[in-house]
Amino acid sequence: MKYSLMKLAPVILGFAAMAACGGDSTAPPSQLVGSYTAVEFVTTGSSGQTNQLLAGSTLNIALSSDHTTTGHLHVAASGSTPAFDFDLTGTWTQIGNSVGFTQAADTFFNDMAFTAVAGSGGGWDLVGDGSFSGTAVHVTLRQQSNL
Repeated sequence: MKYSLMKLAPVILGFAAMAACGGDSTAPPSQLVGSYTAVEFVTTGSSGQTNQLLAGSTLNIALSSDHTTTGHLHVAASGSTPAFDFDLTGTWTQIGNSVGFTQAADTFFNDMAFTAVAGSGGGWDLVGDGSFSGTAVHVTLRQQSNL
């Protein structure tokens, strides 16, 4: 047992050192507060890849300092599938650079973890990837303004 712990010690210490030095890359919750618009929204399923923004879908969400959200998701009609509209009123949480959402609307937002990354122009991007019912979803939300 001691042997395996000794082998893991350098790895554990390395991760601890990276975490200690990487504090500046974690988005403080106050900096994430603001309005966001999708700049990437791509789905990939059995019928191929679809750029949802080019197809007419829209996605906007605002993160408030009290950890509530407001927003709207419109998924454009495709083939025989009608358009869908969802209210994104709910809450948001943050652990490190991971951001999660909870809304009453049954969307991928409730099941997809987003990662806060420094965006262009000094704001933040929230990047999410997930797979739901055989469809992969990739979303990048760009901070448009601080609230």
